[in-house]
Amino acid sequence: MRGNIFSPESLVSNGIALILLILAIRKPVACRLLLCFIFIGASFVNAFMAIYHPDRYLIYGELAALSSYEQFIMGAFSRHITTYVLMIAAGQFCIGIFLTSKGKLLKASLASAAIFLIAIAPLGAGSAFPCTLLLAAACLILLFKHTSIALSNIWLSKIWK
Repeated sequence: MRGNIFSPESLVSNGIALILLILAIRKPVACRLLLCFIFIGASFVNAFMAIYHPDRYLIYGELAALSSYEQFIMGAFSRHITTYVLMIAAGQFCIGIFLTSKGKLLKASLASAAIFLIAIAPLGAGSAFPCTLLLAAACLILLFKHTSIALSNIWLSKIWK
């Protein structure tokens, strides 16, 4: 893996991700709120950067841990950076908004967040690895915690009938 995963920025990102992982277990609502802010904030930063400084995204090709990611970034992605990143930003914004919802939208948002975070992990130092995997784990904990709470409520309601 190329890049410095021990840079101050990476260490802070990983520290925050670790805190969110703990919050997912102990304070799930607080974790969801923070994830909401992270995803919405990232969407605005990515949209701004895609419009005003798109070439800066090419650094991720040099930092990628997998050659397939490097080839994609230096290939098709490099010719349509703004389009790709604006689509990513739109997805991040939707995830962030739907993290505040309930039911199926919340479940879909948590699952989408986990998939997205796992998908960008091979960007290596560019994604502050293993930060994204810690955040994905937090999303999965919230997803299954939410599901198990909902299932236990259904189970208890059947017992008390």
